[in-house]
Parts: sequence; C-alpha cells; structure tokens
Amino acid sequence: MTRATLRASWASRTIAVAALALYGVAVALIAFWPTPVDRGARPMIDRMLWRLHERGLPEAFDYNALEFTANIAFFAPVGLIVVLLVGGRRWWLGVVVGLLGSVTVELGQHFFLPSRFATVDDVIANTLGALIGSIVGVAALWFRRSSRLTRRRARRQERRSRERIDASV
Repeated sequence: MTRATLRASWASRTIAVAALALYGVAVALIAFWPTPVDRGARPMIDRMLWRLHERGLPEAFDYNALEFTANIAFFAPVGLIVVLLVGGRRWWLGVVVGLLGSVTVELGQHFFLPSRFATVDDVIANTLGALIGSIVGVAALWFRRSSRLTRRRARRQERRSRERIDASV
C-alpha cells in the first residue's frame, strides 16, 4: 500500500476528534462509575443467556464470555478513532493507546473503586478491541482511497471517450 492509500483526510480527522471527545466522556463515565454498570441488569442478562442457550448458543458462552466480548466492543472505537487521527501507516498507535487506556482504567478501578474489579482479562479484551478497531480503520481508509481512485479512473475514461468522439466528428 502506498503512503497516500493510508493517509487520513482532514474530514476523517475532524470527525475523529469529535468522536474522541464524546467517546472519552462515555469511557470515563462507564469505567469510573462507582458500581459495576451491569449490577442491576445481571438477572436480566442471565435470563437472556439462558434463553439463548435454549436456542442453541453454546453453554461456553456464559456471563464471563459476554463480558469479555463487551470489553472488546467497548474498546474497538479507540483503535478506529486513532487510525482516523494519525492515518493507517501508524495503525499500531491505536493498539498502544488502547493498551495504555485500559491499564489506566484498570489501575484506577483497583486503587480508587473498591466495588469494581480490575482484571488482566479486561486489559487483554480491551487491547484486542483496539486492535480490531485499528484494522477496521485501516480498511476504511484503504476502501475510501480505492473508491476515489476508481471514480477518478472512470471520469478519465469518460473524458477520453468524448475526446475520441469529438475528434472523429
């Protein structure tokens, strides 16, 4: 891939800055809420999982697997936003920011929120989410560039066809 293929545009960076601000507030509220955000929903979640297990969801997908998956989804925007800010050539920064953000959250919960539980599994899931988000960001930049090149080629081909028609008349 060329450098231009992975460059983030001004528009994508502007959107990413706004998304980062909103997302940062959401992360802070969820991560540093004094009690687990799912505390009141646990019975409902257990019932939902039980019904899904009845319909064929493997028993291995339990509450812990759901929580791990939710942490992946929770941090995927980190990688995506970072890639939109810095471009795809530095995709790895999305993973680094996700890892550092996750460690910060877990340490904050460990030291300042006695009713919350800091775990290595959360750091792993969050970092994996940031990696997935980074990959999605690189793919989005690549497809955006690819579609722009396709449109440019089509316009060029159309212009040449008109020039040939004009020359033959």
